Amino acid sequence: EISQLNFPVLREEGEWLLLYNYIIPFREVLAQITHSMSSTKDIHLNVNSETLCKFLVNLSMDFSSYYNRVHILGEPLEHLFNQMFTRLQLMKGLREVFHTALGTFHIPPPSQL
Repeated sequence: EISQLNFPVLREEGEWLLLYNYIIPFREVLAQITHSMSSTKDIHLNVNSETLCKFLVNLSMDFSSYYNRVHILGEPLEHLFNQMFTRLQLMKGLREVFHTALGTFHIPPPSQL
């Protein structure tokens, strides 16, 4: 749930990129794709599948870049707990996006990355 994020704690550009480019718009992207899939011919299904695949590829690249730069679980220092929990919530949102998108293709999500 996006509303659970403590936005002031998000200081990394990559966190905002993941939030605004993938988590927030995902429901709308998914709605557009599934609407087109249910109301058009098969040729458009291929285009819409490609759109979702490109979305997932871009998300994967941006997530990988972020994850390689930022320590999600950081040091166990009390003053860093808020940041850690907010980043974990961000990861939970990304996990939901990945699982839902893969489910659209009837692909089971990996149990771990």
